[in-house]
Amino acid sequence: MPDAAPASSTAASETVVRQFFADLKAALNGEPVNPYRTLADNVEFVVTGQTPLSGTWHGRRAVMEDFLPRASPLMGRAPGHGLFPLEFIAEGNRVAVLARGRGSNVLGMPYNNSYFLWFEVEGGMITRYIEDFDSSLAWRIIFRVHLA
Repeated sequence: MPDAAPASSTAASETVVRQFFADLKAALNGEPVNPYRTLADNVEFVVTGQTPLSGTWHGRRAVMEDFLPRASPLMGRAPGHGLFPLEFIAEGNRVAVLARGRGSNVLGMPYNNSYFLWFEVEGGMITRYIEDFDSSLAWRIIFRVHLA
């Protein structure tokens, strides 16, 4: 059996991911914080599923210039909206997070989804981000498509 990851590595990785969530919360509250500052320049950013926002982006620049401009206009903005981590499971450079989203679409319809997020951290930066969620809810609320 391989040795367990050093506690310091595990703690450092979890700290980076917790900072990502803190930055996201601050930005959604109107603070001048780039919530993606913990993403490495060469991050692999994956949104699973078959929605119009599903895909893989390589590099922070692609996330900022391609993904976010497509995603942001679809989401409503209101106090209390955000992505709220419920549980962190960390080992070495890997951190799994169970989270709950609270938000709305641009019409104000509630969009409260559950998320499984996978992070890999190297050198104090997130090098891989994988987001999995209930895509049928996204289709119904964000894209306003009712599936049979």
